[in-house]
Amino acid sequence: MAGPPLCETLAVRAVVLNSFKGLDGLELAEVTDPTPSDGEQLVHIRAVSLGPWDRASAEGAFVAMGGVNEFPQVQGWDFAGETPDGRRVLGFVPQPWMRVGALAEWISVPADILAPLPDALDFPTGSALPVCALTGRLLVDAAGVADNDLVLVTGAAGMVGGFALQLAAGRGARVVAAVRESDAEEARRLGAETIVNTEGELEVEVRGRWQDGVDACLDTAGLGAAALVCVRDGGAFVTTVPWAVPDPARGIAPQTVQVQPDADATAEVAGLAAAGQLTVRVSEILPLERFHDAYARLERGGLHGKIVLTP
Repeated sequence: MAGPPLCETLAVRAVVLNSFKGLDGLELAEVTDPTPSDGEQLVHIRAVSLGPWDRASAEGAFVAMGGVNEFPQVQGWDFAGETPDGRRVLGFVPQPWMRVGALAEWISVPADILAPLPDALDFPTGSALPVCALTGRLLVDAAGVADNDLVLVTGAAGMVGGFALQLAAGRGARVVAAVRESDAEEARRLGAETIVNTEGELEVEVRGRWQDGVDACLDTAGLGAAALVCVRDGGAFVTTVPWAVPDPARGIAPQTVQVQPDADATAEVAGLAAAGQLTVRVSEILPLERFHDAYARLERGGLHGKIVLTP
């Protein structure tokens, strides 16, 4: 199969940030063609999925974490595409707040962050996997989820929570999804055994059904202490929200996880998706020119899938 034409023959368009003014700071512009350094690989981008971090990036949220405040900055994290020799790949860019973004027609990234995209997955589906699926995997691993564990997943209808739910169930866990009533059916569709409502008293609802508490809580909603009380003595608590890590209590040492590019782990979750063992949700696919609509839709929330842009 022939690969796409070399990028130097194209005008490379990208979504760039010119100021930390959110949507008002973004524009579609031409950027310098990427030139690979040693150890890097050119990728012809076919799809980029958006996440809450993309909105945060546009508002300067990562400056305090060491991100630069110089402009322009190419935006975007998760991507799927092709190398010039026709290999289908997926991944997410390391430190996208450092002006190395995926929302462009071509990018150059470290070759060792790229995982093969299975033929069974299209590019939009592949782009919806890396950050969220790897974060879900980290949660399950950090909590040591095992067969027959009772696991509470907060925000289980969201992208990270949905992957965590499925991966925990795949290990034989009995998953309790803590979601709003409007998200209950989505959580059941993803494999939750039981639903509890986060709009009420979570501890009362959980402890009312399981007096000793759950074995582990995977907190993707940032509930912190309100979810920790649902965990049995000596159980596990892991969150994706660093500022929602509660104090240790009753033999529980709460943890947080932070995702980084991992080609092997990405290949693993992509393989599960290709085999039909992991549901990857895409809500809407828009052309790159409609990036403003995509960001606005992301801001409104209520999605049960990723918004994907296709250059």
